[in-house]
Amino acid sequence: MRLSSFAVSFLAIAVSAATAAAEDTLPARRAGLWELKTVMDEGNGPREQALKICIDASMEANTLAASAADHKANCTKYEVKTTDGVTTADGECKYNGRDVISRTEMSGDFKQAFNIKISSTTSDATKQQSIVIKRTISQTGNYLSESCGDLKAGEAMGTDGSKIAVQ
Repeated sequence: MRLSSFAVSFLAIAVSAATAAAEDTLPARRAGLWELKTVMDEGNGPREQALKICIDASMEANTLAASAADHKANCTKYEVKTTDGVTTADGECKYNGRDVISRTEMSGDFKQAFNIKISSTTSDATKQQSIVIKRTISQTGNYLSESCGDLKAGEAMGTDGSKIAVQ
């Protein structure tokens, strides 16, 4: 079994969401090997995926910069607040002509563990029929090791051993 497009897409979304708030209030993820467990539901029932990913300081810096540029270019609203150890990011953005309203909640120290929950609504009223997709995504990240073993920085591996480059 190869890594699904769901896994790749979510990994990009989760990294962007997690690091978007990191610009203001969260520390960068610790360099090393992380295990990410993700559950995504777009209305057809939850899909689960587990990955291991190798993170390094350069990757985090690149992700932070790309996230900041993405939100600046595509969002009319992007507010980040931290209360009682939970950081929330509320956004109103436009991607590929579609409106995306999202709320991301992040907790953890991002050195040993983190939790991310994203709720979003994507709507496309440019066609004859209006399309609305409600999506929920939950991800837990757990630090495994300073050594990434066979993975290089920016690589992820699925439970079947297949590798992909995420950056």
